[in-house]
Amino acid sequence: MSTVSMKSLAALALAGAAMLAGCKPAVEPSASPKADAPAMAPASPAQHVSRTARLQAFLVQRYGSNATLSAEWRGSWTDDGDTHAVDWQVCAEQPVVSGDSWQQLLAVCGALVDGAHIDPGTIEFFVLRPKGDGFEVTSELTGERFGSGGQPGTASIIRAGSDFYGFRVEDGWFGQGFSLLSQSLILPGPNGLVASGNVRSHIDNDAQYECDTVDASTDPDTANDCRTRRFSIDFALRFDDSDRSARVWPLLIDETGTTCGGKQVRQQHRFTLDPKTWAYSFPESLRREGCE
Repeated sequence: MSTVSMKSLAALALAGAAMLAGCKPAVEPSASPKADAPAMAPASPAQHVSRTARLQAFLVQRYGSNATLSAEWRGSWTDDGDTHAVDWQVCAEQPVVSGDSWQQLLAVCGALVDGAHIDPGTIEFFVLRPKGDGFEVTSELTGERFGSGGQPGTASIIRAGSDFYGFRVEDGWFGQGFSLLSQSLILPGPNGLVASGNVRSHIDNDAQYECDTVDASTDPDTANDCRTRRFSIDFALRFDDSDRSARVWPLLIDETGTTCGGKQVRQQHRFTLDPKTWAYSFPESLRREGCE
């Protein structure tokens, strides 16, 4: 190859290199920033419905729009085909543990608006469990008669075992100088709530005699009656929870007071719940109306 040709090729190479050096690669367009995906609205937490709201809803469903957890409401009660105007009110309620869950115990008392002295009132008992936003009935005992003068007495929640709860009702009759108070137990059995027995809670004939003012000037017959015929006895009911883990606790009744003749009474009675009848076998002596 001639010298001219070599010089020409070198010149061309230098020119090409200069051109390549002057050319810069195009800058790759930067990716435009991606718009953040709209944040997902957090799922609304499950609405919490309070226990009292559940109770109120149950009362309205069962007794009508006037029913309320905190006051009386006017309604009706049909007994043996006769419908009576009644003032209803919640007389006992309590949540209780049942196994791994919980239940709601509820007693609703009905007092007759125009009850005569011999007329009982009524109490309705419910065991409820939570379902959805409300309660459903597990068991119930309704239309039960208690008390006199149209008044049903009082109801309370009792604990009768490790997770075994029920109701105690105290009602009474007063007349002719006598006070006869009774207590009844309503317990959940295998097939629902059961009336498990009743005994006295107190008896006396204090109003039959004017004994508080007896002295040397008192008529001898009156003084003798106060010594020999007056009585006042209490029957205190409680459960023996010494074995806290026992499914059903023994029932104790402490009988104390003064019986006829001024004799002091102090004895304890112990009972167990019959698993076949789901009742207590109380002797008639604990349902008496006077001295033994």
